This record gives sequence, structure tokens and C-alpha cells, in this order.
Amino acid sequence: MKTYFEHANISVVNPQNTINLILAALPDWTVRGEGEYQNDRGEQIHWFHVGDDTFYLAIDSLGEGHMPYWTERFTGLNHLGFAVENLDETIERLQRAGFELDHWGAAHPHRKNVYYMDEHGIQVEFVEYFSNVASERNDYNQ
Repeated sequence: MKTYFEHANISVVNPQNTINLILAALPDWTVRGEGEYQNDRGEQIHWFHVGDDTFYLAIDSLGEGHMPYWTERFTGLNHLGFAVENLDETIERLQRAGFELDHWGAAHPHRKNVYYMDEHGIQVEFVEYFSNVASERNDYNQ
């Protein structure tokens, strides 16, 4: 078996907002599981696994506060990145779901990308690649 990245776990105040952003952008993903548990502090936590058969985001309600804007200095997750088949369609779905584009990525001949924020300040990147050649997709000199 080849090693692969299976999941990331993020804590937010309002899981449904983050879930709505992800599902609007990635229509082939679903909420593949959810439940509740009580942590060691006696807090009731609602959790969701949002993804496909291979990868998922574990999103729970344990969050507090707001992420700093991505240009601020902090330690922690900067953004989540997803490759999509058609970026224009992804942008349209997100717009229909009420999410505003935060900013475009730098121009590149083999990819284009955009960034969105959920209500917690979690940044999510969506990228469309125009090449199947790894050296072109992974070219950082442009």
C-alpha cells in the first residue's frame, strides 16, 4: 500500500458553516459519519467526518474564538487545499451557497487557484491544474 494523507481534524464553533463550504465546493463529498462524545472536561462534542471513501475532514464543535487572518503570524493550520476538476464551476457553486471569494492565487501557466474563508477564519484553497506532468504542476519558479 502506498502511504497517503487520510484526514485532518479541525475544531470550529459552528461545524455546519464549515461543512456547507466544503460540500458546496466538492459535490462528490458527503457527511460520511457523525456523532457525539463527552470529552475529559465534561463538554459534549459533536463531530462530523466529511469526505469521500479515501480522505475526509474530521470537523468538531470544540472550537473557540476565530483563526487569525492568513497574513498574520501564528502557529497552526494556515489553510486546507483541494484540487478540483473545474475551478470556475467550484467558484459558481460557492457563490450560490453564499460564500465570498477571499483572493486569487498567483498567476501560473499550469494551474489557477482561489482562497475562501469560513466564518471561523479557516482558509480553504481550491486549485485546478492544467497539466498532468508532475514537473509542470509542481513548478514553483513561475
